[in-house]
Amino acid sequence: MERMMIVYEEFHFGKEKHIAFYHPVDFSLFAHLHRSYELLYLKRGRLEITVDGRSFSMKAGDLVFVLPYEVHSYRDLGGSVCDVAVFSPDYVQEFYSQTGSHFLENPVFRMTEEQMERLGARLFYDDSNLYLTKAALYETAACVLSQSGLVYREEENRDLLHKILLFIQQHYREDLTLQDLADHLGYSRLYLSRYINQSLKLSFPDLIHEHRICQAIYLLEHTEMPVSEVAYDCGYRSLRSFNRCFKQIAGKTPREYRDVFCTSDL
Repeated sequence: MERMMIVYEEFHFGKEKHIAFYHPVDFSLFAHLHRSYELLYLKRGRLEITVDGRSFSMKAGDLVFVLPYEVHSYRDLGGSVCDVAVFSPDYVQEFYSQTGSHFLENPVFRMTEEQMERLGARLFYDDSNLYLTKAALYETAACVLSQSGLVYREEENRDLLHKILLFIQQHYREDLTLQDLADHLGYSRLYLSRYINQSLKLSFPDLIHEHRICQAIYLLEHTEMPVSEVAYDCGYRSLRSFNRCFKQIAGKTPREYRDVFCTSDL
């Protein structure tokens, strides 16, 4: 049985670009988080989204607004067709200041047909005019805030989670230990172990492996690197250990995964 991965994504929008668009079909995505906002519009079908352990059902016409550093995943419930925009907090600085230490009581909301006709292209397809795109995002933010309350969260905990995941992202190729993390952050090993377990339902070693395997999946899908090189590049010194961890997390061996991916891409 495949395990759910929790992955820290860092979007690189480019010097003059702060937004990225996607248009997935039959959309399912493992648990992940990032510094950016994420806005999804479900055009057709049904979808389940889980945000920080809370699950919400979506039907056609619904939107969901995911805030920075929220662990979220998607599960297709039948024929989902989506528009997705991922945008930097720098794009909506005033909104970020208001929501930075809060979460949405219910991130799923709706906009009127008139609003979607007027704003849809700016939100999910066309970023050629900075001011019109920002205006569309701010109107959408106002819409979700009018339908959902903001709940205060402990800012220190979110900041600590970000620091943990960023440290792992920067050092996952090394032989990391919990003591390395504790020394870097100035916390005790026991506190960090409990915090990671409570926040992500994972042990520290499992978190390292999941980040490594996510990177391995990317390399298997987007490069022609031999499996042995992928293993080494992702921090594994033993091909046997890499194969074992990969199958435990992804449900297939690395070679099986690449074969299936290449076949499905034809």
